[in-house]
Order: sequence, then C-alpha cells, then structure tokens
Amino acid sequence: MVFSTRSFTYSKGKFTSLQSELILEAPIEIIINNDRSVLIMYTPEMTRELVAGFVFTDGLIGDLSDIKECIISSTDKGHGALLVQARVSISGNSTGLSELKGKRVSYSSCGICGKEAYLDLETGLGRVKSRHRFSMEVILSLPERITSCQPLYHRTGGAHAAVLLDEKGNPLIHCEDMGRHNAVDKVIGASLIQQISLGDKMLLSSGRASLEMILKMARAGIPLFVVMSRPTSRAVEAAKFYNITLVDIAKESNRIYSHARRIEGF
Repeated sequence: MVFSTRSFTYSKGKFTSLQSELILEAPIEIIINNDRSVLIMYTPEMTRELVAGFVFTDGLIGDLSDIKECIISSTDKGHGALLVQARVSISGNSTGLSELKGKRVSYSSCGICGKEAYLDLETGLGRVKSRHRFSMEVILSLPERITSCQPLYHRTGGAHAAVLLDEKGNPLIHCEDMGRHNAVDKVIGASLIQQISLGDKMLLSSGRASLEMILKMARAGIPLFVVMSRPTSRAVEAAKFYNITLVDIAKESNRIYSHARRIEGF
C-alpha cells in the first residue's frame, strides 16, 4: 500500500514540485486473550498472515491450531492514518503464552524491542533437522528471479521483501513490508495458513540477517536463509548453532557463513 504526497526536488539551482509515492506505515495492535497486547508498526497488507507469523515466531504458539480465533478490524482516520486491531484467542495449552506480559511495543526496525528478557528469544527453539541440499547457481540467480515479487519497492523504493522459494528457485510466497521482520513473519504466517512444508525450502530477505531473524528461521524450521546484505556477528553464531545455512548474496558478495554442506558440490 502506498501514500501519495507532494514533495520538491532540487536540481541545477531550481526547485521542482512533484508527487512522491511512499510506503504506508500503520500501527496494528495485537490483543491476545483480551488481556495482553503488542503494538507493531507495519505496512497494512497480508495482516492475517502477519499476525499468525508473529505469534508463531515469537513463541506464543507452537502450531496454527493454537489460534482459536483471529478478528481483524480497522479504522480509517483520514490523511493516511489507519488504525488496525487484531483480537487473537490462543489456546491455554500454548507453552509460550506465559512469556507475554502486559503491553509492549515492537518496532519494524527492531525485532526484539519490548522483550522482557533477552534470553526469552530462544525459549523452546531447537536445531533445524533438514538434510536438504541446494544449488549455489540457483541461489545466485535469485535477485533476478524476485524482481516481480517487489511491486511496492519499485513504486516507493522503501519496501523490504521476503520470498519463500523451492529448491529450483521458484517463488511460492512473497511479501513486502516497511520492516524486514514483518515481511518474514508474513511469509511464515502464510506458509502456516497454506500448510506448506518448510524443511526443503529457502527464504530470501532483502534486508540483513540479524540474531532475531535467524531465530525466526529456527522456529519455522527453514534450513537455508539467503540475505542481500551482510549479516551481523550474532546472526552467524546463531545460524551455526541452530543448524541453518546462511548465505549472503549482497552486491559483489558471495559468501556462505554456516553449514556449507547443504550446498551441492561442497
């Protein structure tokens, strides 16, 4: 979704008026069992998928069946102001539900904002068990393959993309958002809803790999995470520990940081 606004450009000593299309930013409040809530800034597309992906990767549910009800409503306040609310009923059997206390804010640029304890991020996680192997030639061809999956980026220049692909590089699910964490959560949520097995898939992110992004891969059981920017040190350490193959295909880069055995020919 985009927001059009008047702006000015400066060139050769002159100012020129023009319309600019910007990616839409809106708050969504996820209210869980009527007494706990999380506020996220996001791009209001694929909202149900975002909610499902967020509560799953945050460890609040272990399976989509733990969500008993999800009611999404929105109010247009005008001038680009949209308020979205998602009321989620989660089964009391969910092991991660006790980790969420009161209210917190999670900004799109920071996947761990509002966490009461840093170590809570890794609660309930296990190593990815997939033994599937992938072609490096296919991986290096992904930037060209996903161009059609980034309509918001082409219009605004300000959208992150996450794409779930099969071993041949065919896009299965693609999502865009102002935040890279949100885009990944949308993809994972959509895969849960569509009941797509992830043990033989790869996920491509247009942003960098950081610790919490690797933990989302581990929670979902995705064996190969491909990024288009350099990863952080903690991302590499976590990828090694959780048995995730982390590949960086940033411009003029071609690096495998962990578990290279999953790459054919290695």
